[in-house]
Amino acid sequence: MSISSAIADEPDASKDQMIRSVAIQGCETMSVGGAEGWEPITYIDENGRQLGLAIDILDEYAAQHGIHLNLMLDIPWSRSIQMLGKGEIDVIAGAYFTKERNRIYTYSAPFAFDDVMVFQHRQNRFPMNNIYDLIGYRGARPQGGSYGDYIDHYAQTSLDMIYSPTGNRIFDVLINGRADYVMLGRYDGLTNLYKNHLEDVIEPAEPPLARNEVLLMFSRQSPCAQHIAEINLLIKRLKEDGTLERWTTVHLRGVMNETPSDS
Repeated sequence: MSISSAIADEPDASKDQMIRSVAIQGCETMSVGGAEGWEPITYIDENGRQLGLAIDILDEYAAQHGIHLNLMLDIPWSRSIQMLGKGEIDVIAGAYFTKERNRIYTYSAPFAFDDVMVFQHRQNRFPMNNIYDLIGYRGARPQGGSYGDYIDHYAQTSLDMIYSPTGNRIFDVLINGRADYVMLGRYDGLTNLYKNHLEDVIEPAEPPLARNEVLLMFSRQSPCAQHIAEINLLIKRLKEDGTLERWTTVHLRGVMNETPSDS
């Protein structure tokens, strides 16, 4: 007898249970990579806990479907992306959309937004209204990340850019004069400022270069990718009932206090 025939012959309650069991086959454990310092999306706190809004979403979904989460935020971002491509990690918990990534991986619905900002030394500011104003200045940005197709392409072809492997200390190149600005997500940059007590030294220049959606990014080789449609429904519900906003506030407040709280 086929699985579909067996399900059809079951009472409704048992049918729901069997459908759930079939759905998680091959995805009893979901391995999760991501950025270790992208508050409030994903981060590792001072006690070694792997936290963030994206982790909250996956944890909520996993609890509902009997899936175990294997959190791997301690793996460097570039390595995590390579592992995702090979199916060695099931999902990256938070990424921007690009056409190239969409060709290789598969995305969830967006669950957050992040502004791409230009951070400047307060004693070496220059007028900045759009990306074209960065021509003639040397910038820095984290290695291996993306800020969307347009910014990535323009930075590669038209800007003088240093790619820093140490995202949590990237402002060092601004302080020591190696760069005129640093390009970072708003949350990422502000968190670094607060953690390193640089609020009076470095500031973000308004307006942002772009406002990017943040999504979950799944390996096409992962059996867990079959859950994306249901995860999207969960994201929609969490948005509508205000849970995502509440979780975001909890993480940001925790980071600013340097003692992140569990959501």
